[in-house]
Amino acid sequence: MFLIKMLPKWHALFGFLFAYLIFWFTNINIFQASLIFLASFFIDIDHYLYYILTKKRFSLKSSYNWFKIRRDKFLQLSNKEKRKHKQTILIFHGFEPIIALFLLSSVFPLLKFIAIGFIFHIALDLIVEFKHGLVHYKLSIIYSIYNHILKRKRKPFF
Repeated sequence: MFLIKMLPKWHALFGFLFAYLIFWFTNINIFQASLIFLASFFIDIDHYLYYILTKKRFSLKSSYNWFKIRRDKFLQLSNKEKRKHKQTILIFHGFEPIIALFLLSSVFPLLKFIAIGFIFHIALDLIVEFKHGLVHYKLSIIYSIYNHILKRKRKPFF
């Protein structure tokens, strides 16, 4: 069931389990594991930012419900229909922010743990998207922007 809708509660649960395992089987400390855990679901703050920019509203609950309703409708479309819609541009969902975090971790070492949390989150998203024929979706922000421009006459589903 969780693979059908990767809701924040599932990201938090799996992020916790992932960080817990890393804590016990590596030499990272509790603070570093906590950063991995928090990053594994707070990456979705870009969904909320998108909602604020497009709807001009600040209600977190309304944002959650808005995305949930649209996701449920989107998942009912055929794969062919899904590919016709623009992709939502999410500034943290892609390899570019992860590369930036790893590069900056040479100056700010704790950023490496945030990058690990981001990678875990995106891996979970990709599993869900693969199941629904959308494996390309969150690999690259540049690709999302390209897709958005390419399909500029169409509305994004979200």
